[in-house]
Amino acid sequence: MNATALATTPGDLGPVEIPSRLFGPIRVSPDAFITFPDGLPGFAGERRFILLPAAPEGLFWLQSVDEGRLAFLLVDPFLAFPGYSLDLPDLPGDGVPPLVLVVATLPRAESEECTANLQAPVLLDLGQRTGRQLILADGRHSPRHPFDLHARLAV
Repeated sequence: MNATALATTPGDLGPVEIPSRLFGPIRVSPDAFITFPDGLPGFAGERRFILLPAAPEGLFWLQSVDEGRLAFLLVDPFLAFPGYSLDLPDLPGDGVPPLVLVVATLPRAESEECTANLQAPVLLDLGQRTGRQLILADGRHSPRHPFDLHARLAV
């Protein structure tokens, strides 16, 4: 599969090849890297990722640049979960609202369900090419909210 990173910017340094267990080698500009200065909870050493759009709209893969076996399925919570809302803290940056996505956990067995972590959205500033995972302490959202991925894929 030939995947292309989302929002590659002008002034590329030239494409590099990133290994990916899911997609095979991906050629992408380093300008498309998204840096997580603090890493992600549970993956603090992984700081560089690329965002790959998936089908249908509102699904993405967050692929590690440095660890080909590490990729997260991300979901736009505003499309997938009607009524989802959150209060964003003041964020550094250029005043452009971040792209808000949530991590989906795929089932390991047929008897398990897919879930989405609505309690810890991933915030992406595509202009600054930075990201962070925000852990909400207000108790309104579950870290294991059931998610019907099959219905979402049928859209």
